[in-house]
Amino acid sequence: MAICSGLLLKHASVQITEYRLFFKYIGYSFLFVGIFFLIYTFVPINDFSTTVYFIGILILALSLTIASHYLHKAIITTEERLKNIISKLFDFIIIETPRKHVSEEKQIEYVISYEKIINEIGEE
Repeated sequence: MAICSGLLLKHASVQITEYRLFFKYIGYSFLFVGIFFLIYTFVPINDFSTTVYFIGILILALSLTIASHYLHKAIITTEERLKNIISKLFDFIIIETPRKHVSEEKQIEYVISYEKIINEIGEE
């Protein structure tokens, strides 16, 4: 639950501008605690002394929290790049193609055909 809450708060920090840092650091805290207890649950204490065990869990939880930050950043960046590519492709299809590559008499048919496709995409 803590990991999910941390991811939700981290995602909310991207959307909310007013309290961005607050949500971001609270999200990191939730992620850290969730990862800590996840590791605590699955790694047996019998193998190490208690001090080494807890130091190892802290280091591993911190490193996984940092890794989740970079993974989240990569996902957001990739999503933005894909949105930009799709926008440029639609601009090419809607603006450039009729002007440069479609003859005058077929432009109306072309506009009707891509409007139909765009409406079908919007319904999905």
